[in-house]
Amino acid sequence: MAVSDLIKVQCGQAAAWGTTANASAKIMGVTDAKLQVVSETHHTEAAGRMYPSDLIANTGFSGEGSISMDLSYEHILFPLDNFFSQAVPAATVYTYAQPTTAITAPNHYTLEIGALDAVADAGYDADGVLFTELNISGEAGGVWTGEFPFICEDVTNAAATVLADTVVELIRMADTTIHFDAWHTAAGTAAATAATLVSFELHVANGRHLKTFAGGIQPLGWGETQWSGTLTTVLEYNAATKAIVDAMLAPALVQRAIEIEAISTLAAANIATIHFYGTLVNGVELFSDRDGNITVSLEWEGTWDSTQADWLEIIVDSTLAALP
Repeated sequence: MAVSDLIKVQCGQAAAWGTTANASAKIMGVTDAKLQVVSETHHTEAAGRMYPSDLIANTGFSGEGSISMDLSYEHILFPLDNFFSQAVPAATVYTYAQPTTAITAPNHYTLEIGALDAVADAGYDADGVLFTELNISGEAGGVWTGEFPFICEDVTNAAATVLADTVVELIRMADTTIHFDAWHTAAGTAAATAATLVSFELHVANGRHLKTFAGGIQPLGWGETQWSGTLTTVLEYNAATKAIVDAMLAPALVQRAIEIEAISTLAAANIATIHFYGTLVNGVELFSDRDGNITVSLEWEGTWDSTQADWLEIIVDSTLAALP
């Protein structure tokens, strides 16, 4: 009997997209994992009969799924190294930036997903994994969480790989600050705005898709379109927040360079930083409530800052000199 609580996700770095790699690391902090076989069929709606046609053909095969995680400084690197271009770490610092004039060059993965036990090996390989969305969020009193949908070239049976747990450190909101800087200024220049950030939610889409061609039933390649993203910040209404809200009354564009950064108070080497350059959109509702205190929710749309040549960057410093 396969037990759903035993479902885990393990990762192997493949030599090329669509090839299979043995799992070399168990991803820690996984809270949910989904894998779906995508099997496409064509069924001819034949005339001249009252029963379904027997003219049916299998026309496509691939896979899709998603991983949800409580994020750690160490294993947030697995989705980032595939969603962005593969990072070349400087010591233990991994820098991920949005593409500009060319598509990304991701770290290609096989994900081993399932309840891998000795009784019923309900495990499968997702080969040629491509993460299509980046969803990172956090709320005061909790930890950073992530949800990462993906597409993949193939789904195959996986033999159980026994891999040990590894020690990681969760990214806590207790260690997280927010910085607001003027437009055309580098994110993180200003001091942190204290007692302000209640929650944040970053959503980025990279437009990745599988490409099929005549002569094959499975995808033979993949593509990528223009990236887009939003950052939603829920803030306590104070002087700093009021200045942002009041700037909309001009009326004029309200643009900020925003840094959300977690610096571990438990391990000095661990830092996770999000730089987001955005324009305030969809106005603001005055006022929301949180335990009797006024809050505002601000939605920032990713916007290219030509001075900084940037709109999105994630930097992680952990204890890992290389991904396992």
